[in-house]
Amino acid sequence: MAHTINLAVRKGLTVRAIESPINRLKATALHFKSTTDSYLLESKQRLLGVKPAKLINDCATRWNSTYDMVCRAAEQQAPVAAVIMEKKLGHLELNTNEWSLMEQPSTGDPQALNDMKTKISDDLEKRYSHTKDAFMLLNSASYLDPRFHRLIHLTGEQQQEVRDKVHREMRLIAEDEEHAENEEGAGDGTPLGAMGSLLGNVYRQFAGPGGTLDSGLVLQQEMRMYDAETPIPSDSNPLSWWKTSGTKYPHLARLARRYLSIPGTSVRAERVFSTAGMIVNKKRSALDPANVDRLVFLANNL
Repeated sequence: MAHTINLAVRKGLTVRAIESPINRLKATALHFKSTTDSYLLESKQRLLGVKPAKLINDCATRWNSTYDMVCRAAEQQAPVAAVIMEKKLGHLELNTNEWSLMEQPSTGDPQALNDMKTKISDDLEKRYSHTKDAFMLLNSASYLDPRFHRLIHLTGEQQQEVRDKVHREMRLIAEDEEHAENEEGAGDGTPLGAMGSLLGNVYRQFAGPGGTLDSGLVLQQEMRMYDAETPIPSDSNPLSWWKTSGTKYPHLARLARRYLSIPGTSVRAERVFSTAGMIVNKKRSALDPANVDRLVFLANNL
């Protein structure tokens, strides 16, 4: 997912009014990294009372590095401009409008900002369109996140589709539990034994005279109660919320553990491959596979 977001952001940054100053900032960072002008920059920083810091360059595989690059360039704008003027490096200089766009995009050039948003939105729409499985996966995860479970970003019809999918998966969980109970003979000798201890009063509200459970009504009630919950702040930890509130929604809690545990990035896996590549080199190509596994494990966990 993080890689997909990066691709969409890269597409948005191709807007000419934004791409041009971004490229000059990249060239500036590269210039001060590889020339003696870096020492001159340090002296200008001390002279102007700016905290000494190296410029950050953009990394094509990390969209947030572009943001870091712009922030650092804005912070070091005065000493960098002094070096550019002294060394006559006009091809690296940004004009006033470009700096305004970089520092305050909402006021610098609204059209460029709108074009960038449109490109990002269009690219994400192609990758996560309503007809693709990823759409339901991501929105099911959003529904099970107590920060976004109202799904206000979807239409009413799409919201119902997501809820129906979640309800079907909850029924499967309930059926698995009933099957396990029947096989193990669990319970206290009454039809309300194991399920009654799991769902408590919610279970008994929907049990018939003979103690038989209408699981469909129980699951619907569980979802209605969850839908009525007030969304938690966006900076809160949804896993902490489920840890304290999961007993109220046992089936939804199990689904939440499935969905919210999915990594949103492949960084960890890529680091393992990178570590393996550094361990198994030309001089160590005869390493036993079991030893490679141990070395990679130690390198990533110590």
